[in-house]
Amino acid sequence: MEDEEADSATATGGNYDVFLSFRGPDTRNTFTDFLYVYMSDKGIRVFRDEEDLRPGEKISEILQAIKRSQIYIPIFSEGYALSKWCLRELTCMVECTRQFPGKEILPVFYDVTPSDVKLETELYESALKEHEKDQDFTRVNSWKEALKTVATIKGWHIKDKKQGELINDITQKVSQKIAIRKRDLPTKLIGIDDRIEAIEKMLLCDTSDVRFVIIHGIGGIGKTTLAKAVFNRLSPRFKGHSFLSNIRESPPSSGVIKMQRKLVADLFGFSLLKTFDFEEGNNMIRMRLPTKKVLLVFDGMDENDQFMQLAKYCTLCGPGSRIIITTRENSLFPVTKVEGLEENISVRSTKFLLYEMKEMHFDHALHLFNKLAFNTDSAPHDLHDLSREVVEFTGRLPLALEVIGSHLRSQSKKMWISTLEKLKEVPNEKVQQRLKISYDALEYRAKQIFLDIACFFFNKKKTNPMYMWEDCGFFPEVEIEVLINKSLIKIVDGDRIWMHNQLRALGREIICAQNIRNPGNRSRLWSSVMALDVVRAKKGAKNVVARTLRRTRLYFTLENFANFTNARFLELDGGNFAGNFENILPELRWLCWRNCPSQLQANNFVLNHLVVLKLSGNITTEEWSRWVEIMVPSKLKVLQLARSKSLIKTPCFSELMSLERLVLKDFPRLAEIDRSIGKLEQLIYFKIKRCPCLRELPEEISCVSGLRELILIENYRVRYLPDSISNLRLLSRLVMEAVGLVKLPDTIKGLVDLEYLCLANCTHLKSLPDAVGELKSLTELDLSGTSIEELPPSLWNLEGRTLLIKL
Repeated sequence: MEDEEADSATATGGNYDVFLSFRGPDTRNTFTDFLYVYMSDKGIRVFRDEEDLRPGEKISEILQAIKRSQIYIPIFSEGYALSKWCLRELTCMVECTRQFPGKEILPVFYDVTPSDVKLETELYESALKEHEKDQDFTRVNSWKEALKTVATIKGWHIKDKKQGELINDITQKVSQKIAIRKRDLPTKLIGIDDRIEAIEKMLLCDTSDVRFVIIHGIGGIGKTTLAKAVFNRLSPRFKGHSFLSNIRESPPSSGVIKMQRKLVADLFGFSLLKTFDFEEGNNMIRMRLPTKKVLLVFDGMDENDQFMQLAKYCTLCGPGSRIIITTRENSLFPVTKVEGLEENISVRSTKFLLYEMKEMHFDHALHLFNKLAFNTDSAPHDLHDLSREVVEFTGRLPLALEVIGSHLRSQSKKMWISTLEKLKEVPNEKVQQRLKISYDALEYRAKQIFLDIACFFFNKKKTNPMYMWEDCGFFPEVEIEVLINKSLIKIVDGDRIWMHNQLRALGREIICAQNIRNPGNRSRLWSSVMALDVVRAKKGAKNVVARTLRRTRLYFTLENFANFTNARFLELDGGNFAGNFENILPELRWLCWRNCPSQLQANNFVLNHLVVLKLSGNITTEEWSRWVEIMVPSKLKVLQLARSKSLIKTPCFSELMSLERLVLKDFPRLAEIDRSIGKLEQLIYFKIKRCPCLRELPEEISCVSGLRELILIENYRVRYLPDSISNLRLLSRLVMEAVGLVKLPDTIKGLVDLEYLCLANCTHLKSLPDAVGELKSLTELDLSGTSIEELPPSLWNLEGRTLLIKL
């Protein structure tokens, strides 16, 4: 009974792909039945009119089914013209093809010829004469015209041919002409063709293995649209196909059962018993999947265990099956990222491929936006610049383009300007709701890192904030990977954190929503003006963890910061601390102070948890002890000093025994690195940039045995490296770019772990020592901009390794 109910529901639930017209006594149990079953098995929605089995059915209902069908297949048999039902159907088919150009008739000449149907023989001619006895002349005449019209259409001739081959041929022809269960797509599709082609290449439908393609990206970027377009194009090539939509939004308990039922109905043509539970449904699917070559789409997958289990059963699909998954996660299956077409991990005969959905190309995004906002390919002259600005603001996210473009349609230029200004302050709610789904799924630590990035670390290198997050107990190595897997951030250029503009806006809007009226009660204050107002008013709340104060000459007292007991991040630009700062900012991990004072006025200012300190200003060696007071009790990991016009010698570093990264840059008079540098046993990264008076590195640099990276840039008077450089046996990167180097020491061969050596723009360097050829770990050598004309022979003794040389 359930099978019959399912068939009935299918028959009445929507449009049909094919309408079969035939005379029951002639072909119902033979050719027509075989054709019906075969096409249905291919997923084609077929309406089969069995006239003698429905004596009470009204002809109007049959005619309605014809109008709702795309392809018509009349099966002309010897007795076809004897049936008034068949002739009425045929006439309606002809009328529909004239009225709707997309509809088509594909005739089958079962045991007759086109001449019979043209009424050129007695077979159909005599049948029509019989109808004239009890039918209106006009009606019979329309039947004759319909027969003659269809008889001229090229069709299939069944007589004396193998019916199985013809049925397969008919089905393939029909499949090519229709988009089977076509998914609805936006009317304005722009810039998607290349993406469809990329997915098709990854699917490689002609091979017999089972392939998964996981399309991942942030919400609203067009993953579902791409999956629909591919599904529509490829469906006819598979024996079964199913598109499971909006999985993420399905109820946890009943949703997976509903998806199981749809999957079974789509692929196998019957309904699961209502008494079946999740396990029984999976068993049924697992038993039947190996019998079919299928195309499946799981749209909007997340880490729901039951849905994951259902998807993983698809590894059992028949040979040649293809499974497409759209998700905001990129870690659902054991795959590695690929560019273009590359095969990844193979599990038995199953291959998994990952496709990252990226933002639209700007020109495509602008084209789409113009279509939505103006219904033309280009914006009016007076709105041209504004259109480009809106597209840039949306970050080329299709969802944002659609929502904002539709909103601005037919609006005045004044409204455009005000809307754009509002969007810069308050992101569009519809867009934010879609994006916030991924944020809401995060755990506490990942949320804190996400919000920090949105407010302070967008497009910044991740190395330094990782120290802060680690000290806060946020386990950043783990949580950064979570954010990447959920497509909320990317790491670009090796170390830089990138976030889509709309996600950045989402993070900041989440902060603003914490307290609309009182910014002092928000957790993060990235607006310098707003933060300064809060500090001046002495209204800072305990839940403020990060803030930025810029362009100020104020002297801050303990009253200004007394309430910021949980602040872990502080950026300043100018100003000074004055008075007693005992027990102030007890949780501070990050202090970045541009235009810092040479002399710190605060007393008892101790930052026990400070791990990152960036000072830029007129720092002097004489006043350095006041700055050291801040750092000594802490386990400072990162120190960056910059832009002192008076500093001639670096301060003593001997108190900073936990330091791991040291950066010195933009000191026009700096001539000497203090020898205490040799005491920094934990130092792994040392960079000196734009110190034109510096002449050498101290010999004590060789005592920093754990150093991994040594970088000198635009230090034009440094002519030599100390011979003791060979003691840095863990050094993997040595950069000497635009320095006055004239010679490399032979002792450089002691750098057994050196992988990258950059000597770019060292214009005085004319040769390399043979010792360079003994660097067994070297894989990249940059000699661009040097005066070197000949390389030492030892450099070619690579012993099976690859060395990239840039000249």
